[in-house]
Amino acid sequence: MPASRARRRFEKLLLIAGLAGVALWVGSIVRTGVSQYWANRAFEEKLHRSQTHPPAPPLIVEPPIEPNQVIGRLAIPRLKLQAMVREGAGARTLDLALGHIPGTAMPGQAGNVGVAGHRDALFRGIGKIRKADRIQFQTLSGNYEYEVESTSIVEPRQVSVLEAGGYPEITLVTCYPFYYVGSAPQRFIVKARLVSSPASGVAPAAPPQPVQPVMAQNSRKPQPTGHRVFFQISEGHSRTLVPGISLGLEWADAGRQRINGWMWVTPDRRTIWLSSQRPREPLVFYLDHDGKRRELVITAIGQRSVRGYLQLPGG
Repeated sequence: MPASRARRRFEKLLLIAGLAGVALWVGSIVRTGVSQYWANRAFEEKLHRSQTHPPAPPLIVEPPIEPNQVIGRLAIPRLKLQAMVREGAGARTLDLALGHIPGTAMPGQAGNVGVAGHRDALFRGIGKIRKADRIQFQTLSGNYEYEVESTSIVEPRQVSVLEAGGYPEITLVTCYPFYYVGSAPQRFIVKARLVSSPASGVAPAAPPQPVQPVMAQNSRKPQPTGHRVFFQISEGHSRTLVPGISLGLEWADAGRQRINGWMWVTPDRRTIWLSSQRPREPLVFYLDHDGKRRELVITAIGQRSVRGYLQLPGG
């Protein structure tokens, strides 16, 4: 009898542990689903509001964004996969969404866009992806479409898969094997090449110049070549810095040392947004017709005004 009672207690403990595990799993799925629903709804509202303005061209550079901030929506139509993408690749982000890997390019930039996801959540089924499948990345600045070129299995330390290549691309990363219990020992990699973008509808075969490291956009060591054009602009005004490049200031916050504004590049019909831009952080960009490097540098932020210079290339 004592052995029988002990066995029943053990069976009850196993049942409780099993039910607790199922409850945690269901709770995780529900939490992810709710987060995806509200993020998707907020994204759709922003897209709807933006329809009253001309579509924003792709950004060649973009100031740093906040961790866990929604970047856009990624879809793989053939797999019926669709999920919101947030900034970051930590557990807090990947429990709710796909994560844009910090330090990699943003959609519209020359370079490699890195996106990570859990194999048993939003990236469930990604192992069925095939060559020539399309990956769509929708952002507030436009829609980008990539074509899958290859898949591979690598070790976690092989971070070279995220390095920028000779053309704009996206890399999807998840754990492997897909049905491994516990922390999976390898990574499943999907490589896809940009085939269409808001600027021209077709991706260039290669960038006009060697791809610069992604982190160079916020480098504190500008490369002074050519000459500088200095400017001072008041809040709510704009001015032409040089023929074809204009700068506008929406607001300036002297206390937080931040500004919001925009730069219009006429030859490329492109807008580069300055969002919470700080002083002495060069904003690097290139013009399509010559492929040369230019830098916009804010040197001082006052009450309702800003000063700085535009670094032009030599020649």
